[in-house]
Amino acid sequence: MVTGIGLITPLGCSREKTWSAVRQGLPVAAVRNAEEFPHDMGLYVRNAPFVTPKGTPRIFPIALSAAVEALSQAGLDLDNADPQRVGCSVSVSKPVLSAEGSVLFHPDSVLRFLMEKLRLEGPAQNLVAACATGIHSILLGSRWLKEGLADAVLAGSCESSLHPLTISGFKNLGVLSKEPRPFDIRRDGFIMGEGAGILVLERADDARARGAKILAEVSGCAVGSDSEHPVRFKEDGSSVSRVMARALADADIRAEEIGYINLHGTGTAANDALESRAVKLVFSSGAVKTAVSSTKGSTGHLLGAAGSVEAGLSCLALRDGFVPPTAGLEQNDPRCGLDYTPGRGISKEIHHVLSLSFGFGGPIGAVVLSRP
Repeated sequence: MVTGIGLITPLGCSREKTWSAVRQGLPVAAVRNAEEFPHDMGLYVRNAPFVTPKGTPRIFPIALSAAVEALSQAGLDLDNADPQRVGCSVSVSKPVLSAEGSVLFHPDSVLRFLMEKLRLEGPAQNLVAACATGIHSILLGSRWLKEGLADAVLAGSCESSLHPLTISGFKNLGVLSKEPRPFDIRRDGFIMGEGAGILVLERADDARARGAKILAEVSGCAVGSDSEHPVRFKEDGSSVSRVMARALADADIRAEEIGYINLHGTGTAANDALESRAVKLVFSSGAVKTAVSSTKGSTGHLLGAAGSVEAGLSCLALRDGFVPPTAGLEQNDPRCGLDYTPGRGISKEIHHVLSLSFGFGGPIGAVVLSRP
């Protein structure tokens, strides 16, 4: 069960600020800060609540701020909890680099930082699964709870990779854009961003016993991979569709019960098309009637943090009964062929949300979040 959500993104340093901007369909152009980032290819988090010593990587206060927000909402008092029963599966997909491009901090340094600051002694692991890192980490935390290895888990991911070396790599792949527009016929890529999404996960009985409000249930989760190519997935969407189908089976629900799909929706020509095909394979004739959207038109692509931020947004969509729009989408690409919620979001009754992530190298993750 999800009892706390912490979101730190370029849209705002809290879940509600981020969600408000996503609900409005605020486009990336409205939040881009070109003065801070002359390459005009990235979105920074500004004014993270926690300040760390000079020389500390930006990702540390971003991660800590998200963790504290999630813990606060969950009402989980770590001073009165058994530290050996609180786990942490908060992951980072890339190292922190120096100006010259050498590795300053390995990805698991953020995990160690959080464990030290929060005085946690339970199971801890950093998973690297590219842009599917967040969902993989949520699955890991959920398994710890099911196996009795922890009573509560901080699960999710964070990323701060706005470095010239990282940017040039994505630029050379031809996937960066100054104006992302997922599923639009003119789409030409994504804009990178930094951020963090962290969930507090607990077993239902434990959460209820301490009077915590349950926000959502992690009712199904699945991971997989595609070995077609280092930076390309099978064009027919079959690899992605299999993971989606397994997540639905794990949740023991039918495809038609999904009220909203939060798509990976990077805004690249190939990925948006194959993801749409994957949805059609799983949802068949019901695909065109299913509410879908990508929130990356507002948040930017947060890379390793994307999956957990979008899982948090999916919980908020459940809470409010609201499908957020795909910001930047003006002219739907007929080759994709779904209703991607352009312009304005829609209010509707939602009982289950499917959130999907996949990334370079082939990792795929899908999570089903349900009303408690």
